[in-house]
Amino acid sequence: MAYSQSDIDALEVAIASGIKKVKFSDRETEYRDLAEMKQILNDMKASVSGKRRESWRPTYCRGYQ
Repeated sequence: MAYSQSDIDALEVAIASGIKKVKFSDRETEYRDLAEMKQILNDMKASVSGKRRESWRPTYCRGYQ
């Protein structure tokens, strides 16, 4: 989904004021908690800036082979 700077601003205002329901231009979203809001805010900022989130794959080792 494409986000705009106004979407980021609206979510930042909601986080600062403790509101969990945010209205973006044509849609309204209610978040579960502050952690979810912060994660989505980080995703929005990464999307707008063009940076991708780092992904990693866990590796497992038995300790001896």
